Amino acid sequence: MSKNIFIPGYLADDYHLLTENIESYKDPEEPDLLNNYVDSLLAQLNRTPEFLAGMPDQLAICLLLVVKLDSAKLSLLSSQSEPTWDEVKTCVSIHKRYRPLLSTLVDKFQHPLKIALLLLCFYELDATTQEFNAQEDESEELEEHDDYEEYHGQDQDFLDQF
Repeated sequence: MSKNIFIPGYLADDYHLLTENIESYKDPEEPDLLNNYVDSLLAQLNRTPEFLAGMPDQLAICLLLVVKLDSAKLSLLSSQSEPTWDEVKTCVSIHKRYRPLLSTLVDKFQHPLKIALLLLCFYELDATTQEFNAQEDESEELEEHDDYEEYHGQDQDFLDQF
């Protein structure tokens, strides 16, 4: 039985966007759709490196075919807290054709690049977001309501003075 790997909270929103975007470009009738999209993004990123600076999920898609990650090592480094760039870069290999682009991204957009690489790491590991299915405890809700009435009733006149 394989161990479930969960997305750290600091990556959850961007990871959700990444997986939705990748799934939207996976079409059995058009198997090259995702590769064509990645190629298009890469061409635009090469011309204008800053265009994806605020979109780590899209930057991660660009890097799908450009980098190789040591995902096992990187996931351990990033599971509890966001690792430093120095920790992340030890887990990354870059296709030689894209080294100039990655150098530019490292120099000018290091944090978005780091987040994109972390997103790819968890994507490669087929990680999932952790869901909590707690049932609501109605007794606590009643107690909170009683506390509200107690405070609201006694001190409302006092608070209205301000």
